[in-house]
Amino acid sequence: MNINELLRELREDRIHGASWYFLKGIDAVRIALENGLSTNDIRVLLDELRSVRPGMASILNLADIIEHALNAGLDLGIVISKLRSWYDSALERLEKHLDKFPVMCGSRAITISYSSAVRKALSRWGKCFETLYVMESKPGDEVSQAIKDYSSHVSNVIPIPDSAIAYFMRNANYVISGADGLYSDGYFLNKIGTETLFIIAHRFDVNTVVISESYKAATGGIGDVYTVDVNIAGFSISIPLFDKVSLDLIDYLVTDYSIIKKPKTEDIENLRELFINNVLNPSE
Repeated sequence: MNINELLRELREDRIHGASWYFLKGIDAVRIALENGLSTNDIRVLLDELRSVRPGMASILNLADIIEHALNAGLDLGIVISKLRSWYDSALERLEKHLDKFPVMCGSRAITISYSSAVRKALSRWGKCFETLYVMESKPGDEVSQAIKDYSSHVSNVIPIPDSAIAYFMRNANYVISGADGLYSDGYFLNKIGTETLFIIAHRFDVNTVVISESYKAATGGIGDVYTVDVNIAGFSISIPLFDKVSLDLIDYLVTDYSIIKKPKTEDIENLRELFINNVLNPSE
């Protein structure tokens, strides 16, 4: 696959989350290096990656790291290798913290969209869940993939309409979500509908759990997010694909470094600093 084909795949995707984009972004820079692209051409590629999903922290962090490496004259091959190694090691560390989280067996959970982090959590917790409700997550087609993958870990997976979450929340014990970005301005980014889900969860005193690796943590915040056009009853409506959800709505943030109860902005800043410093540290 060449770079243009890879960028087209990223723009047209309506299923995958931040981890998949992170890996695809690494692949794009690797291909650029293998094809001998100039420093200026790689910078143009980074701008293309940033524009694919505005606000997706994993892509923004990747682009910022490569930009820094270019400015500092670092070996991009080594940086790319360390980014990929970080992805793998973050997953291993995340599994250890997921195993420490005290999930109540016989419980019910609700999730939204499709997330590799949620899939990983279900691989550790799934036997404790009597039922997993998966929101239809319109717009988008990820619910089919979510049901397929999550059913490997939870015996009873039930899709529900987005409009029915208050009804099903009355019997839920957990709301589980991934994140496309954790921002120190005080919110996390995830598929539109997540804010409504978390607000209703708090209305019914249901525990909210966000699972996210450190490479999704970003300093500051974002402006515009990626929008899509949807057709409803013959009307074309432009809507954002992501919600900015206040950190105040998170009861537990499970990361590859720790389980954080009621996360604060400084927790997000510390996560990003750990990630950036480890990848860019020339002594490692």
